Parts: sequence; C-alpha cells; structure tokens
Amino acid sequence: MVHATSGARDGVAIHAAIREAALAALARGWSVIPVLERAKRPAIAWREFQARCPRPAELEVWLHHMPRANIAAVTGAISGIVVVDVDPAHGGEESVAVIEREIGPLPATVESRTGGGGRHLYFAHPGGHVGNRAGILPGIDLRGDGGVIVLPPSIHPSGNAYAWVPGHSPDEHRLAPLPPYFLRHT
Repeated sequence: MVHATSGARDGVAIHAAIREAALAALARGWSVIPVLERAKRPAIAWREFQARCPRPAELEVWLHHMPRANIAAVTGAISGIVVVDVDPAHGGEESVAVIEREIGPLPATVESRTGGGGRHLYFAHPGGHVGNRAGILPGIDLRGDGGVIVLPPSIHPSGNAYAWVPGHSPDEHRLAPLPPYFLRHT
C-alpha cells in the first residue's frame, strides 16, 4: 500500500497523478467528479453528473481550484460500471467466500485496492436499473446507478493511496459482466 506524504513536492506529484487518472477515466467514458481531500464525499453538487459526463474543461477547472481533491466515478449506466465494494474490516472477505460457495469464483475483472485495505471490483453495467445497496452481506456493498466510488490514486482518510491491482487496471483488463447474484440483491 502506498502511503502519501505531505511534502510539497510529493503533493505536486500526487496532484499530477490524480489529474492524469481523472482525464483517463473521463476518456474511458466514466463520469468523473472531485471528492473532498482525503475523503469519500463529493466536493461538488453531483446530481447532474449522474445523467451526463463532465466536459474535460469542467474537470480541469475543478482540479485547478481543488488541487488536493480526490476523484471518483459516478457508478451506474452513465459510466457503464457497477462496483462491488468489499470491506474486510466488516467481514467482506468472508462474505465473498459465501458468495463464491453459492455461485462459483467471481470473474476476474477490473479491481482496485482501497486506501483502507478493501477491494473495489468493477463490473460492466448490465443495462436497466441497478440500485445501490449497503450490506448485501457483511462487508459487501453494491454501487450502481446514482452511486459514487473513489478512484485510484486518490488518498484515503488513512493517508494510504487507492491503487489498481496489478494486471487489473481498466487499461489492462476488461470489465467482466456483473454476476446475476448481485442483481438479485438490489
């Protein structure tokens, strides 16, 4: 896990990496918004970005005026993604094992590690409405239409950076279809 330092030079590098990642996510078709520094809460009113992606110029202005902001993707049909959030501190890994006993192994897909030690599994949005649901099982949340998920290389409140799992970044791996199990629980 990468730990962010507070030095000015490191701050510039982190800002540059976040800007680059935000523009790459936007180019991928994801609706990207700024998130408060070392937080998970959107830094702007973001309802309209559930229906449209920001323009690159909007994103640049936000990041210029909020140089320490994190970034997030609006989940759901707008970005074509649904994210399964696995929180091991609340039993998420054990719950993944329960799910896999029922349906078999989860498909390999785009995946990131959170700054808090969890995992975000990104799946292709299946069409229709996919709701958000906290607590599908202990430590398992689903972020669908109208949700938001913090993106790498944002900095978690712990000071650790979110990071793509090697070989599973959106540039290296395709989004797997969302297992029907999760649709039954929204």
